[in-house]
Amino acid sequence: MTPIYNGFVYFVWFLATFYSIFFFLTLIVFKDKVFENKKQTSNNNPLISMIVPAYNEEEKIAETISSLKKLKYKNIEVIILSDGSIDKTSEVVMSNIADDSRFTFIDNKINKGKASVLNQGIDIAKGEFVVCMDADSSVEQDIIEKVLPYFEDDKVGAVTVSVVVKNPKSFLHKIIALEFVLGLSLFLKVFSFLDCVFVTPGPFSIFRMSALKDLKGFDTKNITEDLEIAYRLHKKGYKIKNCIEANVYTVLPDTFSKIRVQRKRWYSGAIYTVFQHRDALFNKKYGLFSFFTALNFTLIFLGLSLFLTSIWLTLSRFFQNLSYYQYTNYNFFDYWNFNFNILHYGRIDILGISMFIWTIFLMTLGLILARQKFGDNKQGLIGYPFMFLLYQLFWFESILAVINKKKIKWR
Repeated sequence: MTPIYNGFVYFVWFLATFYSIFFFLTLIVFKDKVFENKKQTSNNNPLISMIVPAYNEEEKIAETISSLKKLKYKNIEVIILSDGSIDKTSEVVMSNIADDSRFTFIDNKINKGKASVLNQGIDIAKGEFVVCMDADSSVEQDIIEKVLPYFEDDKVGAVTVSVVVKNPKSFLHKIIALEFVLGLSLFLKVFSFLDCVFVTPGPFSIFRMSALKDLKGFDTKNITEDLEIAYRLHKKGYKIKNCIEANVYTVLPDTFSKIRVQRKRWYSGAIYTVFQHRDALFNKKYGLFSFFTALNFTLIFLGLSLFLTSIWLTLSRFFQNLSYYQYTNYNFFDYWNFNFNILHYGRIDILGISMFIWTIFLMTLGLILARQKFGDNKQGLIGYPFMFLLYQLFWFESILAVINKKKIKWR
């Protein structure tokens, strides 16, 4: 058992370090472009359609509308659609847009799902570019001016921005805030250099209208429509870029149980999407995107397998040793008197050596980026390694849900 397990650890270790080293080298090669500040070279002032689907957002949507009213870019239309809200969302929206002719409100009485409502907005939108954003998010005033220059490349079908956690207060929120700094900011920027961006985050992403029409909008059967559409954009030959210097501020679920439900939807949706577009994996037709997507999910599943195997071996080893201590009068301090072997099953590798390396790597990047762009988040940095425990929990639960074909809750 030990040689097989150690070989498995070496294999996952190799994949994780290869992935990390390649990512780091890419970051170094494009270091001067990470925080690039693109400027529009033309005087074109296209109409921007902003679509905001809302379901029971009475407490947050007023702030979203307020941020849209403060945009410096004036040639916009804002289409807000209630997706069968049963709270006071409609009243709040109407009271906040009455004085602005750029806003249109559609009050759907039946809940159709986010993708359907987005498509409804796209059908009536008139803009050359379409922003899709969540009703609990707010934008900075010059976000449009920052993202538009990326569309001067005709092959660009969508542009993502940095998703920033708004006012993180709890310890968990501060950890997730750092996760967003890495996963929905720096990672997407580096992936954009390689044409490997795999998601257009719901809080704010802007699309070329012609690309959305070409794709026939969002997939109404997919529970992670912002992830699924990224696959189809790549398969249609479009590029997805990231504007890391532009920020959208989003609110996290206020309790652990709600975060758990959100992650279960994200991860289950990711599994369904990969299965739906399995023809894109390791397909040279789609370039590096197909390789990195496949490698990413390979690491996720291998990491989870390593984690579960380590837990089982650790527990079995512990109870085996516990049975021996009856001959030492239960002198438990002797348990820790062992020769240091980093790959010895059941002792050091609780999370697996690959997960340890990945954690240190991400924390290093977090330190670099957090200081350079997002300020000081000491609690997030200290607690970030614990996020990997939650990853295993969320992924394990999501995989079981997919296997058992359970219906995934939206909230």
